Amino acid sequence: MIVNDNIRPRALTAQELEDRRRGVFDSYANYLVFCGKCGRMRKTNMYVMRAEAYIDELKEKGKACPGCGAMDWTLGYPENSASGFVYYK
Repeated sequence: MIVNDNIRPRALTAQELEDRRRGVFDSYANYLVFCGKCGRMRKTNMYVMRAEAYIDELKEKGKACPGCGAMDWTLGYPENSASGFVYYK
């Protein structure tokens, strides 16, 4: 899987998760899936519903993180972003 090594992931905040549960989300944002234990990214640039489904697929197939072996797949954004978009200089 090709991912950008310059992006450091962060889990969604409690407020972002609560908004998602209420159906409030940015439909154009780019979400990513990463290991919550070691931070290794699995996939980037997905809409929220696809990212959530991808996490479910990884768990159903028993796919562990190749970096640390954990099964802690997490939905998030790049750490320096509130929308999933990052600016490149």
